[in-house]
Amino acid sequence: MNKKNILNKNKSFSFIKIDIESKKDFFTFSPQQHELYEIVYITKSQLKYKIDFQEFILKKNTLSLVKPWQIHQLLKDDFFENCEGYIFHFSKEFLPPNSIINELFEENALPIIKISNAISKNISNLILMIEKEEDIHNRISSHLFCSILEYILKFKEPDANLYYKNERIYTLIRLIDDNYKTEKNTHFYANYFGITTKRLNELTKQYLNKTLLSLIIDRNIIEIKRQLSYSNLSIKEISEKMGFNSTSHFSKFFKKYSNYTPSEFKALKTKS
Repeated sequence: MNKKNILNKNKSFSFIKIDIESKKDFFTFSPQQHELYEIVYITKSQLKYKIDFQEFILKKNTLSLVKPWQIHQLLKDDFFENCEGYIFHFSKEFLPPNSIINELFEENALPIIKISNAISKNISNLILMIEKEEDIHNRISSHLFCSILEYILKFKEPDANLYYKNERIYTLIRLIDDNYKTEKNTHFYANYFGITTKRLNELTKQYLNKTLLSLIIDRNIIEIKRQLSYSNLSIKEISEKMGFNSTSHFSKFFKKYSNYTPSEFKALKTKS
């Protein structure tokens, strides 16, 4: 069985095995956006994948992590026909209480994780256990899948960007994610920590190689692109939703940092 689904009120879990059969039936190359978490795990060859408008190459023993509402897209290339692996979709409610999902999905600056051959074998064995459950139960599959997530988190190869090892920077990333629409000024974030913007900039440059302002701008631009690509809102409505006091200011901001006006970007995505 190539695809299994478990649905129970707010709890959901599904996975697709990437093989010859599933490539005929299940795959689409159009951009996707949904309320579930997604993990793509490659076991053979490689796969080209786009997450929030940035392209990645997923090679063997590599996983991609997609959070709810991130725009992601499978890109067809010469390697796709030989590629094998799994795609998992799941809700936070599917996992046991106090699972490590936040730690896994929030600590990674890039949504790509590399694991060793040995750990890949262990993860594949756990996946086989889930596959063999013909009459699968939420509790069983939930704990098996949570074990997979724990393996990934514990044994993933070190990321060059280790911002999560600094508690202040880790908190800053989450703070920006919670406030970027209403708080676009760097002073808000510096004041939260009780330090100067200069000192906070030093920390963001040290751990992320970016200024504090660029982090705030990047988060806004990604969300604006999502809204322009997928929502049915007008440009004026998106401007208001993103916390801008005028459509003109919104358009100038987006043009400055994306090289497109909102109308141009929206038209571009409509054509694609």
